[in-house]
Amino acid sequence: MNENDEDRLLHEICRNSGMGVEAIQQVLKDVYDEEFAYELHAEAGKMREFEQKAGERLNQNGKEAGKTKPMTAKMLKSAVKMRTVVTDRTSHMAELMQKGNRRGAEELKKAIHKYKDAGVYATELARDMVDFEEDNLKKLARFKDNRNE
Repeated sequence: MNENDEDRLLHEICRNSGMGVEAIQQVLKDVYDEEFAYELHAEAGKMREFEQKAGERLNQNGKEAGKTKPMTAKMLKSAVKMRTVVTDRTSHMAELMQKGNRRGAEELKKAIHKYKDAGVYATELARDMVDFEEDNLKKLARFKDNRNE
C-alpha cells in the first residue's frame, strides 16, 4: 500500500460525494414529486456516509478531509439552476441526476485505476461508491418519462 495513493483516492471520494450532495440539494429545491424527493434524500444520505468514512480515514492518516471548493460549488449550483430553469419535470431532473451519477462513477473508476496502490480500505470504499452510483442510475431510470408529472 502507498499512503499517498490512499490519501489521493480518499480525497477523490470526498470530492465526488461532496459534489453529489451539493447537486442533490440544488435539484431538491425544484422537485415536487414526493417519491423522487425521497429517493434523492436517500442518495444524499448514503453519499454523506461515503464522505464521512473517507474523511475519517484521512484523519487517521493525519490528513484533513477536503471540502468542495467554494468556486466549484458555485459553478455546480449555477449549472443545475440553468438546467432546471428550463423545466422542473421529474423526468428532466432524473436525467440530470443520472448524468451526475454516471460522471461520478466514471471519475471514481479512473481514480481507482490511477491510485492502484491505495490499499484495500480506500479501494473497496471507492468500488462500493461506484456500485452505489451505478445502482442509482437504475433507480433514477424509473422516474424518466414514465410518470405523470
